[in-house]
Amino acid sequence: MAEATGDAGRFSIVTVHRNGAETLLRTLDALAGAIDPQRDAVLVVDNGSTDDSLARLRAAHPRVNIIENGCNLGYAGAVNRAVAAARSDYVLVLNNDAVVPPGLLERMAQLFAAHPEAAVIGPLLVARDGAPQRCFGVEPTVSGEAGLRRSERRRPPLPVAEVAPVDWISGACMAVRRAAIDRDGSIDDGFFFYFEDVEWCVRLRRAGWRVLLDQNSRVVHEMGTSTKGVRRGAQIEQLRSRLRLYRRIFPPGTAVALGAWRIVRLAVNTAVWGVLAIATLGLVRSVRERFLTYASQALWCLALMPNSWGLPDKCPAGRGRPARR
Repeated sequence: MAEATGDAGRFSIVTVHRNGAETLLRTLDALAGAIDPQRDAVLVVDNGSTDDSLARLRAAHPRVNIIENGCNLGYAGAVNRAVAAARSDYVLVLNNDAVVPPGLLERMAQLFAAHPEAAVIGPLLVARDGAPQRCFGVEPTVSGEAGLRRSERRRPPLPVAEVAPVDWISGACMAVRRAAIDRDGSIDDGFFFYFEDVEWCVRLRRAGWRVLLDQNSRVVHEMGTSTKGVRRGAQIEQLRSRLRLYRRIFPPGTAVALGAWRIVRLAVNTAVWGVLAIATLGLVRSVRERFLTYASQALWCLALMPNSWGLPDKCPAGRGRPARR
């Protein structure tokens, strides 16, 4: 493969990884056809993989830059380690389960040149069958988060224009201008998993930048591969991140009120699904799993929201081990 190593002049491609060698290698194989080795660098940040991912990565793609955290630093924290090491005009944050087309980076570079006001540009994410995924959306509002405008939580209709401004772009594949990072900050690593992309885009837009969706670029994305087998822990992370999102984008009083309302709704859902689980004697799997998911989040709240709960193998004190090549 023709991955670049060291400094890059155009793009630094940042992929966060934890277990699942086949998925990662498929992503990197596709990426090979999109990069220019003289101008682009590939950085894989490993969040403490326990399988043979790194050995297979080094064997298949020896020129990829690897940053090993030795533990689970979280998505945003891992991205920031690579951003700090990157030297390029643009950063492409790419999930380890996203497959890019050959001309993606060239297209993104052209769009950045044509739209100097753009801080973030994202492609349309699609499933293997070509069906569009929810990869962009509107800025969260009080009414939407209170459940009064459910349309905000659904995938909005595709814009008419091929390249159109949107409120936020999915972090599964987002190209970010380095000048915007230097001026207005990188991704907020106070988020462990979920909503860090929403907050970043909202913050950059409020600073005067634009976020663009490019429907001409399409990236195949396999959703949910990072949380298979740990769905209950992932739901705790989602609730934790949602509460942080409120604190980051709403006034303090509004954030407290929305957080309290979210926890009240959680208590009600836990009780309702608990009754249903008892009524069905726990024999209906979907009911049982729904109750256990709500109950795990409720217990996390009752335990005063410890940072250690959620996804496994978190780094002590929120910090990774020194990077190794």
